[in-house]
Amino acid sequence: MGSQGGFGQSKEFLDLVKSIGEARSKSEEDRIILREIETLKRRIVEPDIPKRKMKEYIIRLVYVEMLGHDASFGYIQAVKMTHDDTLLLKRTGYLAVTLFLNEDHDLIILIVNTIQKDLKSDNYVVVCAALGAVCRLINEETIPAVLPQVVELLGHQKEAVRKKAVMALHRFYQKSPSTVSHLISNFRKVVIVFDSHLALHCLKNVLSSWMYSCINFGENNGRNIAGIGFHVPLSQLKVTYFNVPVKMLLH
Repeated sequence: MGSQGGFGQSKEFLDLVKSIGEARSKSEEDRIILREIETLKRRIVEPDIPKRKMKEYIIRLVYVEMLGHDASFGYIQAVKMTHDDTLLLKRTGYLAVTLFLNEDHDLIILIVNTIQKDLKSDNYVVVCAALGAVCRLINEETIPAVLPQVVELLGHQKEAVRKKAVMALHRFYQKSPSTVSHLISNFRKVVIVFDSHLALHCLKNVLSSWMYSCINFGENNGRNIAGIGFHVPLSQLKVTYFNVPVKMLLH
């Protein structure tokens, strides 16, 4: 079957998207999706499916779920794709599982080992993909399996990785405060040592009492984050960044 489009989509996929867009009623849309479900149920169990084709099938499964139908018959294929060494396929797998699964789903256990491996990857894009899955899928029982690696990533050379590691720790704190309460000093260190932009990111995305207890710059902020001032109590918090009100920077 020939392919079209800048990303190598098959004509069948493009026709599916077109037909959904042109559907004149919800019932017509449902008929299209139900036909697609039957097609995918047959296709994804065929032997020796090329990886590129399986990637497309998983994206089509996402379409099925986006339109309110059940694609659970294909979840395992998305999980398997997270194991792939090809970056594009791995990221597709992670995207799909974070959309398909919740933290209590039975399939989570099958991706914990993959997440652990990817958190150690030399490719920071892979690490970021794994951290994204950590934030969405790791539950209280599986936190200990990835916590040491997430803490280690607080010192990663890439700011994007450090940000996602901070967000993962905050997620852990929301799920199980006792598992990360001893790590507040680690968090404070990464915010102080690296850069003020990370501090601003944390302020914007994690406005919680725990975060503010961590960001206690006080006497430590002179050298690395000069220009940021915190004046408590929290109800009257005033923050400046080089004399610019931080509320102006966060919009």
